Amino acid sequence: MLGILIYLVGVVLPLFAGASVSVAASYPLLDAASAKGLLFAAVDEHLQTGIYALADGEILSFAASTGRVLARDRVPGTGAQITAFAQSGVGDGVVYGFDDGTVRPGRLGFQTVLDASGIRSVNAVISIEDPRQVAADGDPITLLDYHEEENRQRLVVHAASGGIMVHDTSLRVNLMTGEETRQTTTTSIVIPGEIRTLGAPAFLRITARGEMLLVAWSGGTIIRYDLSNPERAVAAERAEFTNLPEIRLTTLRFMIGDQSILAADSSGGVHAWFAVPRWSGGIDGYALALAHTLAPHNAPVRAIAVSTRNKSIVTGAADGTLFLHHLTTGRTMARTSVEPASAILTAQITPKADAIFAVSADGRATLWNLSNPHPEASWRAFFGKVWYEGHEKPSFTWQSSSGTDDFEPKLSLVPLVFGTLKATFYSMLFAVPIAVCAALYTSEFLHRRYKSPLKSLIEMMASLPSVVLGFIAAMVLAPLVERGVIGILLACALIPIGAILLGHLSPRLPRAISRQHGGAAGWSQVLTLCALVLLAGFAARLLAPVVETVMFSGDFRAWLDGRTGTGAPGIAIITWPAILVGLLVMDSSNPHFLAGKRARPVSGAAGNGRGAGWFLIIVLASVVLAALVAIVGSWAGLDPRGGLVGTYMQRNALVVGFVMGFAVIPIIYTVAEDALSSVPDTLRSASYGCGATRWQTAMRVVLPLALPGIFSAAMIGLGRAAGETMIVLMAAGNTPVLDINPFNGLRTLSANIAVELPEAAREGTLYRVLFLAALLLFVGTFILNTVAEIVRQRFRRRSAQL
Repeated sequence: MLGILIYLVGVVLPLFAGASVSVAASYPLLDAASAKGLLFAAVDEHLQTGIYALADGEILSFAASTGRVLARDRVPGTGAQITAFAQSGVGDGVVYGFDDGTVRPGRLGFQTVLDASGIRSVNAVISIEDPRQVAADGDPITLLDYHEEENRQRLVVHAASGGIMVHDTSLRVNLMTGEETRQTTTTSIVIPGEIRTLGAPAFLRITARGEMLLVAWSGGTIIRYDLSNPERAVAAERAEFTNLPEIRLTTLRFMIGDQSILAADSSGGVHAWFAVPRWSGGIDGYALALAHTLAPHNAPVRAIAVSTRNKSIVTGAADGTLFLHHLTTGRTMARTSVEPASAILTAQITPKADAIFAVSADGRATLWNLSNPHPEASWRAFFGKVWYEGHEKPSFTWQSSSGTDDFEPKLSLVPLVFGTLKATFYSMLFAVPIAVCAALYTSEFLHRRYKSPLKSLIEMMASLPSVVLGFIAAMVLAPLVERGVIGILLACALIPIGAILLGHLSPRLPRAISRQHGGAAGWSQVLTLCALVLLAGFAARLLAPVVETVMFSGDFRAWLDGRTGTGAPGIAIITWPAILVGLLVMDSSNPHFLAGKRARPVSGAAGNGRGAGWFLIIVLASVVLAALVAIVGSWAGLDPRGGLVGTYMQRNALVVGFVMGFAVIPIIYTVAEDALSSVPDTLRSASYGCGATRWQTAMRVVLPLALPGIFSAAMIGLGRAAGETMIVLMAAGNTPVLDINPFNGLRTLSANIAVELPEAAREGTLYRVLFLAALLLFVGTFILNTVAEIVRQRFRRRSAQL
């Protein structure tokens, strides 16, 4: 066990190691005067070649390790001056804007070449298209944003005259002739009159799909436009990204996936916003919400770089510092700076996320090696609430994978731990009473002749493979429970009530049933109890439609969804068991109650009949009290729907409780029965000699002495239920939700390991998180067993004094 623990810890620890950066190269790339006109700089994924572009139109490629210039090129000249520049969010697309109102899209990227000997080299790829007139002739382009994908380009421009235009260009290729046809849709953006007094905007940002546009001013005012209708742009919302007048926005860009907006300001702050569904939001039902506040710099932030592989961010400030953050967790994983200190002009996280490249205001380029194998991992990500993109509020969520590259992993283990506890609770709620009562009956009331065969029969239940039980639960039991859930819940109440009534009325039954064999019950009573269970089940089935009609307006599932009725029936059902048990406990102060005698002892069958009558009175009183509580609770506005109960799913915790309880019953029964049978017979004889009945002896002598063993039996069953995999995997719906509702599904730690492990890359983040889940199970079981042993020893010392 110690070896397993050490191995699990060894696999999990790298999750929390953080990131490390080290300088790989630092060299002067260009002079300080040229650096003022730097538009763009990046290196390729193999860290061999780089490209940078200047405002005078010059484009240079260089060796990424030394800065040696490899080639020079220029934007094709037309006599116009470059006045704006934008880079596509993903990919190597760029666009230049000119003072004559034209733009030139193009590509500044890299091409990997393998020669005959297999040696890899990387060449710069520079391609600039012909100019396109997007503004009036002579109206300079001042702001740009650009996105391109296969056969589609989206461009938003702001001209000096104040107009903002969105151009959506699609390319169609005739497969027969190869002819290319471009179709452009243009949308005009109208800035609200009260905003025009702020002057020209400082930033334009459009999403890759073109459904949202942000127009931002340096003072922090943001106008969000809804472009879902390509013929008309709607100003959906106005927001303020800075909270003080003296704080200015210094840079603004979208995170990969175009949901989160990263805003940096002159105070060094870095914030992430995204649109969430809000009734009080914009006219489209959404509102921008401040979701993450990252560690601030001590100087204005000049550059933001985002990773194309994960949610990592690099921010560079005017004092030369660079911080590496992770958006989802909000954690700052590494800090570094350029030497000598100089303002960061541009930064890049390389495509493989294994390096950081930055150029500072003095023209020096610095390349850092980056080791950050598990950026998504943190204590907060695993066990705290995290505000994920697009979610209305912070939540505990597990979703380890998706079909898109810009997916935000959600690795909260809280829903899995909750699902494990939920499955264990419902299974133990079903298994413990049945197993302990069966053990008590076998030990104290069943004739010894029948004890061994019955015990062997129950223990045979443990031989059933859990995968078979899970299959039966998913394919057979779950549909049956769905069709007859009211009847099953009624049976859970009628069977114990009927058993107690049978105990009271047993003296009035035919002698063949009530006779005693050596003072203990025989097969006749066993068969009678079985008949009682069948009869109670049949009665529950007959009563189910009546109960559903009277209490739930004829549709239990519609009531659960809140479509019909009030919360009163749910309050009554939830409180009735507690009220009944409370009344029985209060009444049990009379030691002769379950023996069938009241304050004035009445012997024989009449006494038992009076005991049965009194028990029925208690049951009816509990029903009346539960109804009164339900009426008062409903009047006070209480409704368990949406909390304790809710929408019905076919594979749910109730089904898991039945089937996993069935699997756990043999273990609890065997250990509990052994503990009860080990109580010395001399104590029983002494109790009988004092005039106690068999029931009083069992409850007041045998049970307290066997309590340590019964507690151990329950703990063993608890460990078995907590570690069960196949039953919950097949019968629980496998939904990682935080919902105590017994009619909803769940996902446990063990089931999650079984589901996710085949898809987890070895040594990857998900792989190690699954080992963390296994470690939680291991440690939880160990702590549970340790506490159980301490409690058992205390029970044992207490019972030794009896």
